[in-house]
Amino acid sequence: MNRPRRSEQTRKALIAAGIEHLSVHGYHGTGIKQILDEVSVPKGSFYNFFASKEAFVAEVIGHYSRDLLDQLSEFMTGVGKDLSAVEQLRAIYLYSLKQYASHDFKKSCLVGSIATEISAESEMCRIELERAMGQWLAFYSGVFAQGQAQGLMRDDISPSDMAAVYWAAWEGSLIKMKMSADTQPVKKIMELMIETLLKKS
Repeated sequence: MNRPRRSEQTRKALIAAGIEHLSVHGYHGTGIKQILDEVSVPKGSFYNFFASKEAFVAEVIGHYSRDLLDQLSEFMTGVGKDLSAVEQLRAIYLYSLKQYASHDFKKSCLVGSIATEISAESEMCRIELERAMGQWLAFYSGVFAQGQAQGLMRDDISPSDMAAVYWAAWEGSLIKMKMSADTQPVKKIMELMIETLLKKS
C-alpha cells in the first residue's frame, strides 16, 4: 500500500520542482539533473514516471494550468465573488504581479515562456500549451461577458475577442516586466486595457 503512495508523492515532487525551474529558466535552461537533484531522485526513477524530458514538460504545463485555473475559480467563488468584472480583472493581475515581484522578477508565466521557446519544436508540448491557453481564454471570456452584462465593458467586441486581446497584452507586458524588473509598466498597460480600450464609453 505504501509503495504507490510514495510513487505518487515522488511524481508530484518532480512536477512541482519542474514548475519552479521552468518558470525561472525556461525549457532549454532547465536540465533534468537540476530537477532530480532537488527532489533527490535517481535518474532511472525519473524515466519510470516520464518517457522523456518533453513528456515531463508537457505534463508540467498541464499541472501548472490546472493549478492556476483552480486558484482563479477559488477567487471567483470566494473573495472575488461580489466584485465587479473590472474589479476582478484588476485583483487578478495585481495579485499575479505581487507574486512575480516576490521572486525578484526571476519567474514568469510558465506557459508564455515555454510557448516562445519550443512550441514549434515539440508537438506534444504545443498541444498542451494550446489546451492551457484555451482554458484560460475561456475563463477570461466569462469575465468579459459578465462585464458586458454589468454594463461595464464595451459590447461591440465579443467576450472571446476581448479575452484574446487582454491575454496578448498581459503576456507581452510580462516580457517588459522581466527586462525592467519593474511592475509599473505592466500596471500601466493593464489599466489602459481595462479602463480605456475595453471599457464601455
